Amino acid sequence: MKIKEIIAAIPINDVDRAKTFYTEILNFELETLSEKMNMYWTKGAGAKFLLYKRNDPNLAEHTALSFSVQDIESTVHELEEKGVVFYQFEGQKIFDMDGSLSAWFKDPEGNNLEISKRP
Repeated sequence: MKIKEIIAAIPINDVDRAKTFYTEILNFELETLSEKMNMYWTKGAGAKFLLYKRNDPNLAEHTALSFSVQDIESTVHELEEKGVVFYQFEGQKIFDMDGSLSAWFKDPEGNNLEISKRP
């Protein structure tokens, strides 16, 4: 098998809410793949993933997407100013994972997302 590319597919229930979050909060561009099926390419910063409409709730508890950033502290602050709520444990939002710094939050659809700064 020769793999050309890998695309993550992120389920959404409320299309308008998800489109607003991914464009206005995370600053991705959306391109309609299928209006009839409510499928959208989400592009930006060298990333490309699919948002697709589901009628049942998302039950995934794993990290669906991880975004690597240059400055995790300022990114957390920037997203909090836009209303994003980060997972906290004992008051801590950014966790050292053996040299990689990570912070997790949910999109409005309940998908777990991560930002990280890797060495």
